[in-house]
Amino acid sequence: MATRLLRSRSSSLVSYHTANDSLVEGSTTASSPAQIVPCPYRDARQLPRVLKDHCQIFLEEQLYTCAINLMNSTLGSGISRRTPCTKPSLIPPPSHLALLNTLVIHPTHTTRAENADLREVSALALIYLRSLLTVVGPVKAGFRTAFQFHASSRWSRRSAFTSVDSDSDMSDEESDHDHNHVRGRLANQASLWCRGQDLWTTVGWAFNTSTLYPQRWQYWKVWLDFMLDVLETDWGERERQDDAAYELMGGEGDVPVAARGEAMIVMYMEQNMDRHTALKRIMKALFADGSSLSSSSFPEVFEKEPRGPKKASKKRKREQVVDLDNDNFGDYFDDDSISSGISEPPTPQKPRDGTRNDTLGSSNPGLVESIKFRLRFFQLLSAASSALDGGIELDRLYEDFAHGIKCLRLDLFALYVTQRENPLLPMVHVTIIKELFHSLIPSHHKKPHKVDPEGDARAGLTVPMLEHCYVPLPANTVALEENAKLSLLVENAVQLLWLNDEIEYSESFAAACEEGIQAREAKGKKKRTGKAGADSGDAVAHDVLIRSGERIRITMEALKMTTI
Repeated sequence: MATRLLRSRSSSLVSYHTANDSLVEGSTTASSPAQIVPCPYRDARQLPRVLKDHCQIFLEEQLYTCAINLMNSTLGSGISRRTPCTKPSLIPPPSHLALLNTLVIHPTHTTRAENADLREVSALALIYLRSLLTVVGPVKAGFRTAFQFHASSRWSRRSAFTSVDSDSDMSDEESDHDHNHVRGRLANQASLWCRGQDLWTTVGWAFNTSTLYPQRWQYWKVWLDFMLDVLETDWGERERQDDAAYELMGGEGDVPVAARGEAMIVMYMEQNMDRHTALKRIMKALFADGSSLSSSSFPEVFEKEPRGPKKASKKRKREQVVDLDNDNFGDYFDDDSISSGISEPPTPQKPRDGTRNDTLGSSNPGLVESIKFRLRFFQLLSAASSALDGGIELDRLYEDFAHGIKCLRLDLFALYVTQRENPLLPMVHVTIIKELFHSLIPSHHKKPHKVDPEGDARAGLTVPMLEHCYVPLPANTVALEENAKLSLLVENAVQLLWLNDEIEYSESFAAACEEGIQAREAKGKKKRTGKAGADSGDAVAHDVLIRSGERIRITMEALKMTTI
């Protein structure tokens, strides 16, 4: 079902797929033989050797502000001129960009920063990376090369200290890579790209912090937002390149996917494991919530990451005498954390699983904030799977994601399906809704292709489908929570059709809605025994079920008034 929906090229609102939707979502044919869209970014070339060496020295000496200011000045050259500058922008090598990305999120410059200067480094690094994304774009900036995760063993002592002038049989490319290699722990074994293992392990931990460590989440959400902007822009630019290649071929046949095949999101999907195994891990990461299982699957990225800044000791430090003539340098070469009497703070405790049920969900701001990022990741996965795989892989992606949503607690389920600002394309949203319907309603329901063959052929969601296949039914179990979820889903589907002007009031549709409300309430009242007996969440589920039914009735009344 997902395959047919995402492959459809209908411009009808019924199928929720317009020509504009192809901005992110993949397609197999061109929407129109339009003119080639020019590249919106400036050309780029590597920094001259002298400037690059200056930046590298600054980075290795931990003079990060100096390095970033120098990079900014070279990037901004000519941007403010009234006449667009044709001179390429100067960009640093990927190793420099990788370190800047680490500085954005590393505890030393965020939650563990001991002064404002250290925190400023994180902000300046992010500002520069975003400027680079805007000016030259992700492809020309070399983000794909810079933002690659790798194993610790890759950073050997030889690669860290080999000189470009050494007598070896390295190729020119290997020699350039070695010359651009930045020395230091934050650029190597302590970097995000080494500690994180892969994108999905890092994303899973980031989502864990949304419930476990709010202080870390304040920075991880900024990093996630930036990385998603990079991935989305990278996909959009490579899609533009494929469309341009299609136009150069005369606009015949299928749109090529060579450029999109090199997209960053595809690289992350295929990294270190086969596609089927990777999909399971990706789904785990997208639904990571700080539980014991999620915490064990996605542990902290950086060492002792949850700890805050070190606390200064109240003990007065004895002054050291400096006598350079006699090689007495006082405390100049002492480690700051030892010489200043600074002590390690305790690691914040995780909330106990027994208390998390009352604090998670809609009452947890971090978890609520994280949902938009989870949906944006799924949007990218959907686009890549649609353009490059399709078929079974695409169907499995939607089935697994819908199953993950269905298994969420009621308060979280509501956040995914209720109508609000949603980063998903309407066509993607509709597919998820239909997958959820099929997992919640009884298997003997009427099939959409028999009720509305034309709408089903377009892989759409129509009023006849709702009226005869979904709306009047209870859930496939007597569980109050399942019936409440189905009611929320019906409510969401009706609102989605209304927002797109694809629904008109009819007595038969209103009757079907009322039939469904009563059927779900009646089924939720059935007596349950054994393990399926009543639990503490039933009162909440019953309240959600009743209120959702009331909102559906109000929606029908409002729809009736607007239709007359």
